[in-house]
Amino acid sequence: MQRTRCIPYVLAAIVGGGLAAPHAGARGPIEVRRGVAQLFVDDVLIDSQRDLRRTLHQPKKDNGGNVPVLAPEGLQTLMASGTIVFDPRIGKHVMFALAFWEPPQGRYQVGLFRFTSPDAMSWTPGDDGKLERIAVDLKDAATGRMATNIDLFSCYYDLTDAKYPYKGWLYFANWGDDLEGVYYMRSHDGKVWERGRQVVNAWAGDDDPSCREIRQDGRVLRGPSDVTLFYYDPIDRRFLGIFKFLSAKPIPLQPDNNLRSRAYCFFDRLDEPFDTNRIERIALLPPAADVNGDHVHDEYYASTAWRYESLWLGGLKVWHDAGNYPYSAPGCAFFKLVVSRDGLHWKKVQFVNDSGVPEVFIPNGPEGGNNGRNDGGYMTEFSQGPLRIGDELIYYYASSSYGKKTPRPKRISGGGIFRARLRPDGFVSVDGGTLTTRPLAFQGDHLLINAVGPVDVDVLDEDGKFLDSATVTGDSLRHGVSFGGRSLRQLAPKGLARLRLTVRGSGQLYSFSVR
Repeated sequence: MQRTRCIPYVLAAIVGGGLAAPHAGARGPIEVRRGVAQLFVDDVLIDSQRDLRRTLHQPKKDNGGNVPVLAPEGLQTLMASGTIVFDPRIGKHVMFALAFWEPPQGRYQVGLFRFTSPDAMSWTPGDDGKLERIAVDLKDAATGRMATNIDLFSCYYDLTDAKYPYKGWLYFANWGDDLEGVYYMRSHDGKVWERGRQVVNAWAGDDDPSCREIRQDGRVLRGPSDVTLFYYDPIDRRFLGIFKFLSAKPIPLQPDNNLRSRAYCFFDRLDEPFDTNRIERIALLPPAADVNGDHVHDEYYASTAWRYESLWLGGLKVWHDAGNYPYSAPGCAFFKLVVSRDGLHWKKVQFVNDSGVPEVFIPNGPEGGNNGRNDGGYMTEFSQGPLRIGDELIYYYASSSYGKKTPRPKRISGGGIFRARLRPDGFVSVDGGTLTTRPLAFQGDHLLINAVGPVDVDVLDEDGKFLDSATVTGDSLRHGVSFGGRSLRQLAPKGLARLRLTVRGSGQLYSFSVR
């Protein structure tokens, strides 16, 4: 069996502490923890640069995104509005995904389904191939009122709780001002779930007095709303809430744009009510203009966040009701990549991608492609981030083949769960030029480089004095760099040095670490 793991759990074992780098504004030494990869997705590592070129790399879609990995019969489409966890008691990965369908009359229907896999590559419905829908109680016992539907779901597997290791958040929709929102869920086996108390009271509409209102950059935003989820941080052992806010009404001159936005906040208990007044600022607010890599119709409909080596990374789902882009048709959604150093302050990764387009991380295919089987429509993303399987990062995402502008019965139909692959640390490469890092206060002894050579590596002291150099060639995730037979620690015995890295020819530099 291939070695398979969810990246967040690997980091907990490797790091055992907080993030290595300070905020971008600080210019002091960067602490480089033993074995933690340092990536060039942002500029925090870089003190100076010359002729530097970087590329945003798109995960390579299996079968070009034309054939889903999972598309059970009888479901209109599957959505990755859930989480993939590993259950050690059954020795399998467990995937929770929402299914969507629209009846000829009445409101759309959403169901929560469970899938399993021994290796995170081959998936089956339920445990034995039978489609397994999780029963969810939509009735409020105190009032007898019924929610019409469930919506976004996120969960994690708590290794410290033998009785209820599955813990999650689930959104209940159209339940009135008092009941609308996110509820705590728990389960012994991932099959039967209990609904607990409401933990996030959500904005239920224009007349809802209980919503949180934030005025920012000349906009008035309300929330939290339906696309709200969490991520469990196994390093600091706390939760990051990821909240949806939006404008109460479409903004003037842009009737199709509700400024769907993303806010972030840490908290300690998943099962207790979250005080939305703790959200002080929207982290990602679309400009509703053709500026800074965005287009006038773009909204930040959803986002994920996960620890990855020295960074926080996440997907940003961009929904656009209008605007026919080469990588996404009107009424569809695609992904950008976002980065943070503290989990709270986020920015888009704006480099040009492999196709020559800035910012687009996972594009749509052509809408309705491959007879309605491809990923051309409404995309969704699992909350836990990519899985490390062997020497690949595996992305699971979902997409209908038709978007929200297509008339019924094809609207939000087709497609399913898709898979894409990326080199470990391969989100952004340095493709040419020279960079010099800030002083690195490093743990460990030996410098390793994830790169395709040739890459020249110069070691400098903290004041910039040259100490020694080496060149790596070939393609390796773990080039061991030796300086005339000496290690990095032997060159800099106090554990403080700078690196000057020059990428030549067809070389590509992804990351470095000290082990």
